Amino acid sequence: MSDDKFDIEVEPRGGAGRGVINKIRNAYKRILNYLSFAGRVSPFVVLLIVVLVGLTAGAFYINYSPSANKICTLCHNMEPYYQGIATSPHREINCHKCHPLSPSVIREGVVQLLEAPSAAEIREKFGPEINMYEVCLKCHVKEDLLQRQIHNVHFEMAVEVVGACDICHNPHALEEIDSQCLKCHKEASTIIDHSRFHDEAVFRLEKGDTGVCLECHSKQAVWEVPLAPSCVRGQVEGKGCFDCHNAPLEPPDISGTPCTQCHK
Repeated sequence: MSDDKFDIEVEPRGGAGRGVINKIRNAYKRILNYLSFAGRVSPFVVLLIVVLVGLTAGAFYINYSPSANKICTLCHNMEPYYQGIATSPHREINCHKCHPLSPSVIREGVVQLLEAPSAAEIREKFGPEINMYEVCLKCHVKEDLLQRQIHNVHFEMAVEVVGACDICHNPHALEEIDSQCLKCHKEASTIIDHSRFHDEAVFRLEKGDTGVCLECHSKQAVWEVPLAPSCVRGQVEGKGCFDCHNAPLEPPDISGTPCTQCHK
């Protein structure tokens, strides 16, 4: 065999373990022979090609694979963000879909090393730099979002005034949306306002507005409050609301009730 090619004829010696090692060695040399274009390319060039291919594959994995999100937790203060994503629909998305790799990664690394910020401090420091509306529209379609009444009502305020979807949505913890409502809606006054709905309904019924109940208790309602099973049974039997309910109606009590139970 010529000197410019790799010798692949290595006989297994020294038992089964040695034989396995020689088989691996032979396979490796065959690959190098194939990549070296019959000896015309030096092993150094072949190694360089292998390294570049490996780096490219690694970069693709880090930038696109959802399983690579775990890498972020190498910094302990990123663990809450990873855990939030891991239990949400966003778990199927790589972190860099919303947080693209850029030269700012160097600055973020320096901050991690020198300041060791908490998870909350990271959000305060870097969160305002992200335009969440533009980021969300990478996957979500505006027209589809506006099909939901909750988005239709809040869109102008959230996006056109504040400029970000995350005034309501925490993309790392989607289940927290009900607590986000309290950023704008005061809990005590909201409970009081809802408690007055039945008084207003009775007043309008006395004025002959027989459809007032359906403004809340129907599929056509802006914000539907589902009927109790007994009410549905009464409807099937042809009964009206006041065949069972008597004025004054008990005030609605929404304390402890998730906002999104009715506001969807």
